[in-house]
Amino acid sequence: MPAAEGKAIPRWQCKEISDGWKIKSLTPRKSLDASFLAKAEKVDNSDGWFVASTMPVMVHDILLQRGRIETPWLPEAAEKCQWVAEQDWVYAVRFEAAEVEVESLLRFEGLDTIVDVYLNGKQIASHSNMYLSLIVDVSGQLRKENTLVLHFHSVYEQSDGKRLRIRNVNGDPDRRVRRPNQNYSNYLGPYPNFSRVGVYDKIFLEVTHGSKITEIVAEASLNETLTIGTMTLDVAGICRVDDAEVSVRLLNPEGRAVATLTSQPHIQDGTFTSHMVIHVDRPHLWWPRGYGDQPLYRVEATLNVEGRAHQTVFRTLGFRRVNMPKRLHFMVNGVPVRLWGGDWVTPRWDTAVWDQPRVEKLFTIAEHANFNAFRVWGVVESPRNDFYEMADKRGFLLWQDFTELPLAADARSRAICREEATLLIKRLKHHPSIVVWCGGNEAAMWNHQEYNGKMEDRGPWSGLIAAEEVGAICRKLDPDCYYQPSSPYHGENPNDPQEGNTHGYTNMWFVPGYDFLNFASEDTRIAAPPLHSIKRFMTPEDIWPDDYSPVYKHGDIYPYPKTWLRYTTGSSWKKTGPVELFYDATNAASLVYRLGMAEALYYQDVIERQRRGRDATDTSDRRRCGGYLVWKFNDSWPQIYSGKVDYFLEPYHVYYMLRRVYAPVMLSFDKEAYIYLWVVNDTPQTVTGTARIQLFHLGRNEMRKEIIREVSIDPGRSKVVVRLDEAGIATFRKEHILYASLTDKSGQIIAEAHCLGDIERRVTFPDARLDVKVRNGALVIKSDKYAHSVTLAGDADGDAFGWFFDDNYFDLMPGREKIVRVLGDHRRGLLTVKAWYSPHVANVEWQR
Repeated sequence: MPAAEGKAIPRWQCKEISDGWKIKSLTPRKSLDASFLAKAEKVDNSDGWFVASTMPVMVHDILLQRGRIETPWLPEAAEKCQWVAEQDWVYAVRFEAAEVEVESLLRFEGLDTIVDVYLNGKQIASHSNMYLSLIVDVSGQLRKENTLVLHFHSVYEQSDGKRLRIRNVNGDPDRRVRRPNQNYSNYLGPYPNFSRVGVYDKIFLEVTHGSKITEIVAEASLNETLTIGTMTLDVAGICRVDDAEVSVRLLNPEGRAVATLTSQPHIQDGTFTSHMVIHVDRPHLWWPRGYGDQPLYRVEATLNVEGRAHQTVFRTLGFRRVNMPKRLHFMVNGVPVRLWGGDWVTPRWDTAVWDQPRVEKLFTIAEHANFNAFRVWGVVESPRNDFYEMADKRGFLLWQDFTELPLAADARSRAICREEATLLIKRLKHHPSIVVWCGGNEAAMWNHQEYNGKMEDRGPWSGLIAAEEVGAICRKLDPDCYYQPSSPYHGENPNDPQEGNTHGYTNMWFVPGYDFLNFASEDTRIAAPPLHSIKRFMTPEDIWPDDYSPVYKHGDIYPYPKTWLRYTTGSSWKKTGPVELFYDATNAASLVYRLGMAEALYYQDVIERQRRGRDATDTSDRRRCGGYLVWKFNDSWPQIYSGKVDYFLEPYHVYYMLRRVYAPVMLSFDKEAYIYLWVVNDTPQTVTGTARIQLFHLGRNEMRKEIIREVSIDPGRSKVVVRLDEAGIATFRKEHILYASLTDKSGQIIAEAHCLGDIERRVTFPDARLDVKVRNGALVIKSDKYAHSVTLAGDADGDAFGWFFDDNYFDLMPGREKIVRVLGDHRRGLLTVKAWYSPHVANVEWQR
């Protein structure tokens, strides 16, 4: 419909509704009556209302701010919070609208989960899907002064005195409650569980005047010679006039426009679509971190109505070409790139409100550990767009699970899978970081007879039909990106380590062929966070009970006190590293050490083997593993399980081992019937240097033998430097250690490796004295004897948290100068440095 003669249509406007909110609890009810809605309109915050000082904010966040609940992760606090999820909760706000007789809508970016929406006393919408935004047309319903009320229903119902989870709203199978199952589980840490509720993302009032861009889908691709980039853009929306056009600008990484294009959209029945293609000659190439830079282009699409700019939206994208010559073995821009990293879990479980500073810190911590990849675990809500922008800018490659799709054969489940998969692909496909789409987590695996808990023959996986329909959508919308139906998948069984990808459950099953993997998208071993973290979330009497004995007798199950069980999950007692190789614990600190170093030793052995990629006697240069991702990178809640960075952003022991075994250039001792030294080069340059292998006697404190070899290794390769017995180090007593270093022409160490002659439990380490000095804010550490597991800790007026060291829990040869940077939050404090088994402690006053 054309605009009135002589009147220009105003621009699209968007206003966040963020101020003046209040919340109140109610006994569960089907709806809000007129009396209650009238009271909600009043400014008065008495009668049980709590003011929300910020938005978005969830109910538990407000109750914590108001002192009505304890910090939920404190001992027994999650159990005390159960009442919150059993209540209904109401959010209310008054807001002004500058224009009322115009086309407008309300957009809710994140609601958890069963909610009715009221505007000015009238119900205008219902919603029960946390994963999808809610958009409501409110044209003609606005006033100058408006009241918006959100009625969040309890996710539980009471039946015969029991609390039952609501799976369908009012029993309607077409109104499923779509939210993470983790709300009803203790797997991520809360005991017995922690069910969130409320507003977790922004709420907007949009004044559209009848015209709006509703969808923008961008894609960047490269030709085979990497010389021509193609940007395709599909824009869709609504438009109330015929006089409209879509204009596009493509800005290069420096912000200069390299192309512009204007399209007359196809308009029919008030909606429009526009498809545009722009070619870019010799674009800047986007590379994974460690292989080059991450230049990003920005595409801006503007809807012009009657010759005036009405609304502009944008996407960032990068030009790169991804190939997969073998399943899950990737090449980016013609260069082989292996994925080393971990599984990303929601940053916090106590709230779903996005915490950007926390996410930025986690990315920085991952970078420091030499990660170049994350698998985005789909059992919780997918991250906000900021996460993917950050991955693009920092060069991370992403394996993206779809978000807890109900992979099942019934028609409704399949429809949900198709709808939500389509929306996620369109939302994210322009990000150069994404290289894998995956249907879901472990669905096919748990269907298999040897993996499901009852060892039942359940026949073919019933979810395959839905997973295949999702795959068809991927091939249509993002054909250049790899898709697989579930993780793990492919091979003789869904967890075959030789054919597809595997989840490392060798602690619970015998898995044939787990020597050299094709790809690991999970591998789990558990440990405890640092002791100062444990003291924060466990009761003192639970940490090391007075009657606890660490002696492991026949019939014992747990490698830790039974009091730890309410702080752990997932049969963690079956998932330790080889604790039997370490000394028995005598106190809480030594138990944390034992669990942590056993986990670290497991990952060192497995990851170094995967990075070598073949047996030492294999004369080919193949590397059989395309990538290895540990489960899990980050804790969402304080717990004793499988994180590598805990809830308080403190690194576990294993974190520093991962940093060493993921180093782009790595030395590795391969100790079986013979001992080999390997070098691995996952950089884009040839690496040359001098390798020295030393046999060092701990008791005599002397180097007894040495092998020297010149090394040159091409990019993306691994190779044996030397078999030790063929070069002068053959039989030796087990009180020796092996040390190897690779130095460049200037004498700088490129890589190093240590190998004990015996298991740690049988080694008597010397009482090393460390000399520690501060130089330009960094620690310079030397030892008079071999120092095993040098441990650093900080204290800033009693604050042991936020001390992030360049390295920790490392071995140090006598006379070798080790420089450790202090990268944490503090400006000054007292640092303690000691070898783990030595009684000698070095105390250093440090300031930045």
